[in-house]
Amino acid sequence: MITQGLILCGGHGTRLGNITKRVPKPLIKVNNFTVVEHIIKNLSRFGINQIFLLCYYKFELFKKKFHKKKYFGVEIRCIKEKKLLGSSGALFNVRKKLHRHFLMCNGDTFFDINISDLAYEYFNKKAIAFLALKKLNDDKRYDQFRITKNGKLSLDVKKKSKLINSGIYILSKKIVPYLVKFGSLEKEVFMKLPKNKIFGKRYNSRFLDMGIKKDLNKLPKFLNFINFKPCLFLDRDGVINKDNDYVFQKEKFVWRKNIFKYVKKYNDNNYLVIIITNQSGIGRGFYKESDVKKLHNWMVNKFRSNGANIDKIYYAPYFKDSKIYKYRLKKNLRKPNIGMIQEAKKDFNIKMNQSILIGDSETDKQTAINANIKFRILSFESKLI
Repeated sequence: MITQGLILCGGHGTRLGNITKRVPKPLIKVNNFTVVEHIIKNLSRFGINQIFLLCYYKFELFKKKFHKKKYFGVEIRCIKEKKLLGSSGALFNVRKKLHRHFLMCNGDTFFDINISDLAYEYFNKKAIAFLALKKLNDDKRYDQFRITKNGKLSLDVKKKSKLINSGIYILSKKIVPYLVKFGSLEKEVFMKLPKNKIFGKRYNSRFLDMGIKKDLNKLPKFLNFINFKPCLFLDRDGVINKDNDYVFQKEKFVWRKNIFKYVKKYNDNNYLVIIITNQSGIGRGFYKESDVKKLHNWMVNKFRSNGANIDKIYYAPYFKDSKIYKYRLKKNLRKPNIGMIQEAKKDFNIKMNQSILIGDSETDKQTAINANIKFRILSFESKLI
């Protein structure tokens, strides 16, 4: 599991001229949030719960807003560079704080990929570095790379491949001995790694580098698009797992065949994926909320370890005759009511007219009708793909 992220927020703040005279690029406000807040929110979807902001230009502004605070459930720490160190130097500067595996990204680029897939590929290759690559035509600003059929990476000096480092990569702490104290990861570190330890994968998702004014002007519309997604809503028992009556232990949890591939397909096609499940067993006293949360955390980790991603799981503990008063409240959460879907709409920007609910019962079908979204019914015996 990747739970630590590093965001490069350094630089001189010169490429955008007067725009960054008072505020660095990652702190520019776009659509009511700073650029780096948009990045943090996106990373939180994929299980990142600790982020270091690696800062140089106007460090105090970052410290005042973010240091030792939580945003979107993520703990933030700001690390100061006394001199401009470059991406390798910035990483070397924080080397003692690194997890065994971590994500690193730029604070001024956006690449709307399935990060769980990137982590899956990284672990599958046993890599030291795994880069998310983007094909860009006619743009010589970036270093370019070539990849072999099995994903091995090499620098394309002649810049004919058009594959660039998007600025998102998964790294192992084993990279530390290769780091230089001042300099670039791309030019001075990556190519020193053993050839069987550095890999890349091309993704076709939307990409934007806000480093020049022309692209900065595109950012509001770009963020509106990538932050406003359709959602795949999934019932749990009978869809994610076999319905064995009040399942709350992983030992009794039987996965549906192909469910990881099925969810990953929607992740890769720019959908949010959210589970909504009635759990009256809590209200009935068969098990505790803590049991359900523990099971759901385990489920989410299983999806991520298979390259898929669950954005959130909502559950309804309601039971009308519960001995515990609080579980007799919030009947609107229980399907076929749409309280869980309404909560999801508050937490996420969802294109409801393109969203789908997949369930295995008439209750799920009625929920979709009540929410005015598409419905597909599946039984345990049905193939998901």
